Amino acid sequence: MQEEIVEGLRKLGLTEYEAKAYATLVGMGEATAREVHELCGVPRTRIYDILRDLGSKGFVEFVQGSPTYYRAVEPDRVMERLRDELVACIDRSTSELLSLNLEAHGSSPVWCVRSEWGIKNRIRDFLSKVEQELIVFCRSPDLLTEHRAELKKVVGLQIKVDRKEKFEDSGFEVLEMREGSERFFKDSIIDGSRNSIDALMIADGRSSIVIGTMSGEKLAIIIKLPVIAMLQKAVWESMV
Repeated sequence: MQEEIVEGLRKLGLTEYEAKAYATLVGMGEATAREVHELCGVPRTRIYDILRDLGSKGFVEFVQGSPTYYRAVEPDRVMERLRDELVACIDRSTSELLSLNLEAHGSSPVWCVRSEWGIKNRIRDFLSKVEQELIVFCRSPDLLTEHRAELKKVVGLQIKVDRKEKFEDSGFEVLEMREGSERFFKDSIIDGSRNSIDALMIADGRSSIVIGTMSGEKLAIIIKLPVIAMLQKAVWESMV
């Protein structure tokens, strides 16, 4: 049995035994519990409980008899139902979360986001709140491409890059930092791990976000300290 199928079903909420039994029934069409056990390797002492649980989850149907025969509910029907349930759960959870009114106590002005989805989402949120000015230093053309739609909406946008030729197809007007400025954003090796800065964005001179890699891990650091933003802007202005 293909491991990818079992792993995919496990991500949908099935146990390993349930995934193996369901996939086996999909392939067989109809079978007894003994036949499923012999083909998929689920222990004989567990197969009846597994098939019963699959039935309660809507993956398996059965015809009572001696012996009882089981058959898999068609995968497209199962997946459509799971998709509808997931969408409904997401909508419900979103509505409930948005209705919460929690009072923040001592919110930190500096925090770090590490997941790829979280970083992209945080950048979008950061860009959506720019009011007058956004200054950007960037070493990654892909980053500008990824957030082109949000960046194009910013009125006071200024972008400086490490090498202008890398950004010819980015769709943005960019300035190249002067020779020697690379010292501000030079990659470093700490404890044998490479650390680098891909981009720095400063919004309205009040807050900033740094996107980079630390010890091989992608991260974004959000800073809501005007004094830090002021210092970062001074470095940015000295690069041309």
